[in-house]
Amino acid sequence: MEQFKGYKILIAGLLFLVWVFYFKMSWTDNIIYRAPGPRPVSKYVSNSVESPFLLDSLRQELFNLTHLLYWPLTPGDRGDFLSSTSPKTSTYHLRGPAQDTYALGGYLEVVLVARDHQGRRKIHGGDLFQARLLGPELRAGVPGDVQDLENGTYLLSFPLLWAGKAQVQVRLIHSSEAVGVLRRIWEERRATVDFRGYFQGSSGAKETVICNVDPHSTGAKGHTCQYRDVVSGELWFCAQPPTLPCNSLVAHSSGSYLKVTTPRDDALLAGKVTDKLLPQGVAPILIRPATTENISRVLSPQTKCRPGLLAPKPSGFYHQDVWHSLSCSGQSFPTVDSILGCLAGHIVHMMGDSTLRQWWEYLRDTVPCE
Repeated sequence: MEQFKGYKILIAGLLFLVWVFYFKMSWTDNIIYRAPGPRPVSKYVSNSVESPFLLDSLRQELFNLTHLLYWPLTPGDRGDFLSSTSPKTSTYHLRGPAQDTYALGGYLEVVLVARDHQGRRKIHGGDLFQARLLGPELRAGVPGDVQDLENGTYLLSFPLLWAGKAQVQVRLIHSSEAVGVLRRIWEERRATVDFRGYFQGSSGAKETVICNVDPHSTGAKGHTCQYRDVVSGELWFCAQPPTLPCNSLVAHSSGSYLKVTTPRDDALLAGKVTDKLLPQGVAPILIRPATTENISRVLSPQTKCRPGLLAPKPSGFYHQDVWHSLSCSGQSFPTVDSILGCLAGHIVHMMGDSTLRQWWEYLRDTVPCE
């Protein structure tokens, strides 16, 4: 029984840590950074025989989460927009000499140099760059890894996964200065959108107030109504209606964006400097096939797809508008009959965000159902 209690404590603690890391996660997509070492594991864990193995697993999970969430802190800039990273003056070039052709299955490495709006080289990292290798003629594409060297330069690495032409594309999503603004907003405000709470009394009287996860963002001049999400257990708040009680809430919906930025913040987050392509820095390359039998793409992994497989980075790529997994031997279902054949006799449970909802809507609209 004591061993069972120890497992429960360990699992509960791990779930709490995962929840905390998830709640704090922001701005890390396809970028790899050097991360600090794992933090010490709490002493309040099970003393069972299997504890060393569980502790090692917990340490590794914490290190992986810390690695994913790490973002280098950047020093204060000169206080003007011109000192922020510019998508027009930042450049990139091949790490080594250009080749006539490149081997399928190899890698292409590119060095990116961040510069400000006056062309001055940046001396710290923290910019959010997105790098991709595209094959427009082959309708192919794969994300590249971006390693921040934290000195104003970035190392981009692209796996060469199809034979034919390929072109490097780099975008500046947010400058390090804009990332600092977003971090500050998140730490200070926690919320950038408010919601509307709709209340209705027994007599039919209706009142609408502002709601949010932060009570200070409700604009309440007096008391607030407190609620708890039945699924996550998270608290959220509404300004108390003028006459109706808190338990008369009947619905809520999204409201409007909160004004949380200064004019300088707005300049750093403006569309003319965010999510912008950098000038082309590397000429298109030609990837040669490994053998005459493998002329279109690398061979799919032979491992059969199953739950629990570790996902490589990148997890796959597109070729001829078809997704190819790099972790296992996947299968495409391009027709209604093939989709029905796959789903027949199965119960499918789905859990996800709006991306999964879009996939479900595609499936619903494509496959006839009763």
